[in-house]
Amino acid sequence: MIIKPKIRGNFFTNAHPYGCEAFVKNQIDEAKRLPSFTGPNNVLVIGGSSGYGLSSRVALAFAANANTVNVSFESPPKGKRTGSAGWWNNVFFQRHAKETGNTHKDFVGDAYVQATKLAVAKYIKAHLGHIDLLVYSLAAPSRLNEKTGERIHSSLKTIGAPVEGQTVDIANRQLANVRVESASKQEVDDTVFVMGGDDWRQWVETLREQGLLGSSFKTVAYTYIGGETTRKIYRDGSIGQAKVHLEQTARAMHDTLSRTLGGEALVSSSKAVATKASVFIPQMPVYGACLYNVMLENGTHESILAHKHRLFAEMIYGDQRIVDEAGRIRLDHREMAPEVQDATLRLMRESDEDRLFSLRGMDAFIHELYTLNGFGFADIDYDKPVDMDALALMEPE
Repeated sequence: MIIKPKIRGNFFTNAHPYGCEAFVKNQIDEAKRLPSFTGPNNVLVIGGSSGYGLSSRVALAFAANANTVNVSFESPPKGKRTGSAGWWNNVFFQRHAKETGNTHKDFVGDAYVQATKLAVAKYIKAHLGHIDLLVYSLAAPSRLNEKTGERIHSSLKTIGAPVEGQTVDIANRQLANVRVESASKQEVDDTVFVMGGDDWRQWVETLREQGLLGSSFKTVAYTYIGGETTRKIYRDGSIGQAKVHLEQTARAMHDTLSRTLGGEALVSSSKAVATKASVFIPQMPVYGACLYNVMLENGTHESILAHKHRLFAEMIYGDQRIVDEAGRIRLDHREMAPEVQDATLRLMRESDEDRLFSLRGMDAFIHELYTLNGFGFADIDYDKPVDMDALALMEPE
């Protein structure tokens, strides 16, 4: 099978297995080049197959020498379907992580359901004894309410007036208009149920009840704050309400963990990156491209791996933690520096479509979107057929 990117409505419908291997291997190689640090021995990552969850796992496995367990919901290859990028990320993380000599385990399933939590707890008890860190990096469109049997869906919507703006048409490299509608109260409540802190709390409680939390246990969940460009969607929209709930959950868990284990529950605000969802948010791709351009020019741009390495090495297990008035770790402080925000917003105001698509930052942003699905790597021949029958025998371990 020859696998080239298929994009429908700004959504990649396929993934290139060997491109995904390159994606994972590049992060591993980068982690090896960065300074090692003393951190947790045993780590559980919820949502560790892509994005910040994957980069957290790689940083901790290769720079802190940690054992890792990942839970993610992915699609294997079947027939003409290539399988999801996260599936191949898990497969090739396992292949390359063997060199660490440590334990690395993947559970492919629904992280929201209690049966998965109990299966993971059983594995940890048998093979690791306890965990020192739980990274919660789950972003999913829906969650099963196990009490009612109903599947609840999250919404990326505003609260109040709809928002219109521009996004980037990835395939055609041009701007396109996008509109985000206003959420009903039910949609807000549903989004909080799916994307808030409730499932995070259930993971910690399940593991605590099983006696699997080590002394000085820490747990961290990720959020994004951003500036004025994305405020109506992120902080003031339905997702923002879910993040408020996440932060409230962290404070409640922190009180318990600090009192009983000398532990911590933390929320860390990450920098803006290219994600599968970002292209559906008005102005976000334009903001991201201009931000990348500014930070590349002033030398503060970080890869996703370097960003998470800095979180664990310097702020969670180091002595350089930056915390705001709400208790959130502000790993995004370089993005949110006033001079960076001013320069980014000025570039957005002053750039027409032609100039935007000539920016180094735009090239970097779009390139990242392709690499998330295993495309855009110069050393991979995308005209060469891929033996999917042979690859289909490989599964996350």
